[in-house]
Amino acid sequence: MPYLSQSKDAQGVADVFLRDSARYAPLLQFIESVMVGGSALTKADREMIAAHVSKLNGCDFCRGAHRWTLMALDVDARTVEAVETDPEAAEIDDRLRPILRFATKLTERPDTVRQSDIDQLRAAGWSDQAIEDAINVIALFNYVNRLVDALGIKGDEAYFRQVGTAIAAHGYTPLIKSALRKAN
Repeated sequence: MPYLSQSKDAQGVADVFLRDSARYAPLLQFIESVMVGGSALTKADREMIAAHVSKLNGCDFCRGAHRWTLMALDVDARTVEAVETDPEAAEIDDRLRPILRFATKLTERPDTVRQSDIDQLRAAGWSDQAIEDAINVIALFNYVNRLVDALGIKGDEAYFRQVGTAIAAHGYTPLIKSALRKAN
């Protein structure tokens, strides 16, 4: 059950965004850009990073939503589960593994990130733009995880399935359009 009175009827974070669309419309546009916009990281890569960061933060709401989004993007459920339990052993693109290690470091100890961490990502074949894209996904989900958890948003499997399927098919654009209509 949400902790704040203004979020008491929220089934998910989208309800929070739409409740105060003037405040959250810029964030939704940023989410769309980071998660769906052009990048060397695929949509599935970005969703995997989001799910990994959400797991590290213990954000069950975001884990559930991104797990279903990954499955709607045709990522095998066993791969999704393996990334959550042991990313080093998961059957994923070898180039993604160092990004997940970096996501762990940036999430758990951002003060310890060094040039050598960026160099490792470059050595894995990522461009500086792709690295910046990954940093944005990591930073975004550290924020969203904290927002969701501090507001007490929980969700359920039916909600996660619905949201994940919609995000996989349409990105965040429908939510952005709704927020912008409400804001005007």
